[in-house]
This record gives sequence, structure tokens and C-alpha cells, in this order.
Amino acid sequence: MTDTSAGNLADAQDIRNLQVAYAYAIDSGAYDELDQVFTVDAVGDYDRAGRVEGVAAIKALCRQALEPLTAAQHLNTNHLAKIDGDTATASCYLNVHLYRENTPGGDHLRMGGRYDDELVRTADGWRIRHRKLTLLWSDGNPDVRW
Repeated sequence: MTDTSAGNLADAQDIRNLQVAYAYAIDSGAYDELDQVFTVDAVGDYDRAGRVEGVAAIKALCRQALEPLTAAQHLNTNHLAKIDGDTATASCYLNVHLYRENTPGGDHLRMGGRYDDELVRTADGWRIRHRKLTLLWSDGNPDVRW
């Protein structure tokens, strides 16, 4: 059974907000905002895109993946957080729409999957210390991204 105390509900909302802040930061190109999402030594395991260590490497990977695009929109849903004191695990589904104008074969790529996060409470609030992306499906032109 999940603890639904007021403290855990507030923590779960903070974690959900962190997952959403990640999507807004990468979609808007505000990669330095990821410093407020991840620990300095965080690990990002991004399925087909690779595994990197450290928030600087996560920012570089996101920049490399998204800057060539005309637009990207990451949508998160079905958030679930399990809090255990100053650590937590959390998951959410993602649906991402990638668009790159004038790509031979089509301008759109859509992908769906799940983020699985390990988090730690810091003096500055919750931060992700490990993020694993599992892609579950895709539709459209993979040349938009890959």
C-alpha cells in the first residue's frame, strides 16, 4: 500500500513537477535548467541514444539530439512515485513528437516509452540521480532523429 500522508503527496507532486520541468527544458532548448532536475553526477540511460554520466553529459546528449530539429514536444503522463524518506523511485510514460522540416521521407517521428527514475532529496529539493528511458514504440520517419 502506498503512503498517502500529506508529506508524501507533496513529495510526489514535487517529483512530478521535476519530470515535467525536464520536458519543458529540453523542448525549449533551456538545457542549463537541467541543473535543477539532475544531481551533478546523475546517470542518463537513453535507450538507443546511449548512456552518459554527469549532468553536463546529459545536457550535451539532449542538445545533440534535439538542436537539429525544427520542433520537439515531450508529453509525460501516468506519473507514479514511491517515496522512502530521502530517496524515491518514479516512473512516467512519455509520448514525444519530433519534427524536422524538409526531411526526405517525412518530417515527423513519434515515439512512446517510459522513464524510470531514481531520485534523492537534496538541500535544493528532489533531483534525479538516474534516469532510464525505455522506448516502446515509434511511428514515422526515423531519419528525423536518427
